[in-house]
Amino acid sequence: MEELVERLMRLGLKEYEARVYAALVITGPAKASEIAKESGVPRPRVYDVLKRLHERGFVEVSEGSPAYFRAVEPEKVIASLRDDYIRSAEEAIIMLKSHQKERQEEWLPVWYLQGEWSVRSRAEELAGETEEEFVATFMEPALVLKFRRAFERAKEKGITPKILILTRKAFRESRLEELGEVYYLPLSKVLEGEPRDFMEAVARALFSTGERYVVKGLFVRDSRESLLVYEEGGIKGILVKIPFIPVIQREVVEYYLRKLDGYSSTCLSRT
Repeated sequence: MEELVERLMRLGLKEYEARVYAALVITGPAKASEIAKESGVPRPRVYDVLKRLHERGFVEVSEGSPAYFRAVEPEKVIASLRDDYIRSAEEAIIMLKSHQKERQEEWLPVWYLQGEWSVRSRAEELAGETEEEFVATFMEPALVLKFRRAFERAKEKGITPKILILTRKAFRESRLEELGEVYYLPLSKVLEGEPRDFMEAVARALFSTGERYVVKGLFVRDSRESLLVYEEGGIKGILVKIPFIPVIQREVVEYYLRKLDGYSSTCLSRT
């Protein structure tokens, strides 16, 4: 009951409204006294709540002594609540935009993102802004699928993403093939031994697992903008627009893509 009430409240009903409506759905036609008992809403308040629900078309009334009440079908009520929610959201966007001050946006080179939804949304925006190239590196193959929409947006713009997956063990996932050109490379090839050149040193610093935070993925758009996905008590992201950093990050990915042919075919595979 409590979970049901909470979900109805998320759609816009007040707590007592949600409790009364849920009680009526569960019990069927009932008197006000029965509704008060089932819902936990104080009896003096039940009539006001029922009146509001009736005015909104969510409850039907059978006049009599005593009067009986019944819930309108949940499908119709939820559809109405959903439409009201969407309409309110659209109106809120319009109102916020109308009050937004016209000013030149201050250029800030680094932005920090919190939460998986925020990081995924920004990755999708990044892909949608792609004009020439969209490359990515992931430490976990399963995480690639969470960013499926980002790769799909790049492909919608005619760009075939390049995806390098650094694996800790043998892995191949056929579902990834439709997202772009997918390459697999053992993580040990990146982290083993001493770095022999600048690119290997950068890759070692970038993908080392010994830090407080652990890099999970990296997106680079047109060598102009990058999004580093990392885990530190949850998924977070760092959006970087400093020109030389996305260039270096992109070159690290390309460095290993170029070296793939130099590794044994038993150590790597390409979809």
